[in-house]
Amino acid sequence: MTNRLVICGSPRARGRSAGLSEAVRLAYERAFPADRVDVVRLSDVHIAPCTGCEACASNIGRDELYCVIADDMVRVRLLLNECDELALVSPVYFAGAPAQLKSFLDRLQPYFHANWRAKPKRPAHLHVVGEGGDPHGFGPLVGEVRSALAVAGFSLADVHDWVGRISDGGALPAGVDPLSGGRAHPASAYTCAGPDGVHPRGGSSTGEA
Repeated sequence: MTNRLVICGSPRARGRSAGLSEAVRLAYERAFPADRVDVVRLSDVHIAPCTGCEACASNIGRDELYCVIADDMVRVRLLLNECDELALVSPVYFAGAPAQLKSFLDRLQPYFHANWRAKPKRPAHLHVVGEGGDPHGFGPLVGEVRSALAVAGFSLADVHDWVGRISDGGALPAGVDPLSGGRAHPASAYTCAGPDGVHPRGGSSTGEA
C-alpha cells in the first residue's frame, strides 16, 4: 500500500485550489483503491511562521524534528513523514507562495538539521493554480517548493500548470485527468538563471513552458 498526501496550500477554504485538491484526492482514490490518501488544507489548520530561533539546530535529547512552536504543524508533520508520495496544490501570489504555504515550507527547517535530505527521495508533484494574467509567471513558487521539499526528503518530479484553466468555483475542464492534466512539465524545465549559471544544473533556461 502506498500512502499519498495531498496538501492544499491556499488560504481559501473554497475556490480553485480547493476544487483541484479535491479532484486530485478523488482521482488517487479511483486509480489506487488500495492506497491511503490523506488531505491537509492549510485553510483549516494553524501553522505559525518560523521565528528563526534555531532551537531545531540543537535538539540533543529531543525529537529530531523538534520545534518550539506547538501548533498544527505537529499533526501535519506526522502525515508528511508517513507519506510515500506528495501532491501539493498552490495558488500563485505575486509569482510565489501565499503566506500560509510559505509558513508551512519554512517550518520544514527541522528536517534540514535532522539531515532528512540525505534519505532516499520521495516523489512530489506541484499543481499550480491561478486566474492568469501575471506577466511574471510562477518560477519563484517552483523554486521555493523544490528547495523546501528537498530538505524534507522529497524530489519535485513535475509541475502541473493549471493557471487560467480552473473556474473560480474550482471546476476543472471537462474530461481532464487531475493527475496528468494541467500542462504538465518536468520540474527541471523551471529554472533560475543567475550570474553563475542555470539552476538546477543541467536544466534549460527557458523558464515556464
